Amino acid sequence: MIPGNQQAEAFAAQRGLCVFPSEILILPFHTSDMLRFSKHLRDNYQLSEKEWNCIQPYFEPLSLEKNEFFVQKGKVCHRLAFIEEGIMRYCMERNGEDITCYFVCENSFAGDPDSFFSHKPSERNMQALTGCRLITFSRENLEKIHAVNKRFKDITVLIDHNVTMELMLQRDFLMHGDAAAKYRHFIEHYPHILQRVPLGYIASFLGITQQSLSRLRKQMS
Repeated sequence: MIPGNQQAEAFAAQRGLCVFPSEILILPFHTSDMLRFSKHLRDNYQLSEKEWNCIQPYFEPLSLEKNEFFVQKGKVCHRLAFIEEGIMRYCMERNGEDITCYFVCENSFAGDPDSFFSHKPSERNMQALTGCRLITFSRENLEKIHAVNKRFKDITVLIDHNVTMELMLQRDFLMHGDAAAKYRHFIEHYPHILQRVPLGYIASFLGITQQSLSRLRKQMS
């Protein structure tokens, strides 16, 4: 980590990046930490290499250990993130029972936008189910990104819309069919999660007991 704004600006100049206002502390990183994120922005939002170079220093890598929380109920969510590697879940407690609401993994975004933008305590939890590598940004840095790249405001809106739709679609199939049909759908559409997440969380997401899920797995094997 390079302390001091002058060193940060020197770092940006050496990398051929944009030179930013002196009051902003730009932290260095390894380019390899953000390969998936930069590709996601290029492929899905047509972000150019020049645009990426201008906004890149405002993102910061963060590692989470398995079971660590990125968002906690009752606390303000100060950062949003892109998942470079790992699986996380949105969860809540209902009548003393831990409920898994959604799963998110590589190429998805993580956090609580409502809490992030309003500065109000979050009403949800977000937990790492594996070791995770995230690319994070604060509200302040998001505002700076919008200042150096006006088009990223539109990209932010599109990202928010796409994330909302993805989460809605993930739960849509749970409204129809019996337990076997739900599990079959999960196998077909989320094999990458099934292979990496404890069965108890999957059972909770499907709305069935772990014992019922174990029986289904035996029947379908």
